[in-house]
Amino acid sequence: MILRIVLTLVIVALVAVGITTLKQQQNAARSSAMGSGPPPATVTATRVEEVPWVQRIEEVGDLNAIDDVDIASEVPGTVVAINFESGAAVEAGKVLVRLDATEERAQLEALRAERELAELELQRIRKLRRTPAFSQALLDRAQSQMASLSAQVERQAALVERKTLRAPFDGVLSIRQVSLGTIVAPGDPIVRLQNLDPIYVDFTVAERHRGEVHTGQTLEISVAAWPGQVFKGELIVVSPDVNLRTRTLKLRGELANPQRLLQPGMFATVHLILSGAEPVLTLPRTAVSFFAYGESVFTIRETDAGLTAHRQQITVGRTRDERVEILSGLSAGQQVVHTGHLKLREGQPVAIVEGVAMPEGLRDQ
Repeated sequence: MILRIVLTLVIVALVAVGITTLKQQQNAARSSAMGSGPPPATVTATRVEEVPWVQRIEEVGDLNAIDDVDIASEVPGTVVAINFESGAAVEAGKVLVRLDATEERAQLEALRAERELAELELQRIRKLRRTPAFSQALLDRAQSQMASLSAQVERQAALVERKTLRAPFDGVLSIRQVSLGTIVAPGDPIVRLQNLDPIYVDFTVAERHRGEVHTGQTLEISVAAWPGQVFKGELIVVSPDVNLRTRTLKLRGELANPQRLLQPGMFATVHLILSGAEPVLTLPRTAVSFFAYGESVFTIRETDAGLTAHRQQITVGRTRDERVEILSGLSAGQQVVHTGHLKLREGQPVAIVEGVAMPEGLRDQ
């Protein structure tokens, strides 16, 4: 019994000594780590670049057809012929739709016959001018009858012609709104016709830019339908008035559109080129921390202890193609943290990963 108690006490003493030794080792390691500072943070780096940027205004706009009309009949009638396909390109003067004009043509022929008879009567009266049977009043009535019938013939011919609908200009047709046998009233839309080459882009700029914009300036636009493609045009109209509610100027540009890639109603990002290129300092937008009190970056400095990160307040300007303009706070060639800066502390050591993309999980660590 005594031997068992002694063995138990020895085991407890050995465990206590082990625990004490382990804690001493942990405290020593912690003290050593605290003495050497925080471990280096893994980051990627970039440098401030001086690149040429063209002075331009970026706005949003809408694309509109240069000519846009709903083809409609001026007179009532029944559709008896459709000479186009929906979505087809047509030339000016092409017959699109014919309405039933049987009755109108019959009336036209009757009027022409009456006019021929009146013309013969007028000729007979004129032959009597040198005879006692001649009467000036009779001649006047015959001439009046002839003129009246000629006017009626022209009017009826115009009515017959209005039964045939033609394309007023070159363009592209939309989806037709009628079928054979449809009875249309005056003004009923039959099909829409749009001229798409060239095409307009309409947009607005703030009134403060009035002194910078003028006709003839270059436009560059992009649309969601064709990502990565830039279409160039020219500013052709500067509205002479300022919108009283928004204090903006309305502008119109014109762009060549031979392949009809641009279509009316599209939403466009518009860049109005104001002047030639000028050198500016830029950084990737992801390298900048944006806060309510201002923008900042972490610059990388080389010290005796290695590379360290230091916060630097900066002033930014325009943003373009995921790069931001640096107005003050940095100089060309300075090295700054590109990714991994969100959890950095002032003076923290850093380790740069060169030439590789950081894994998503490490970017902000």
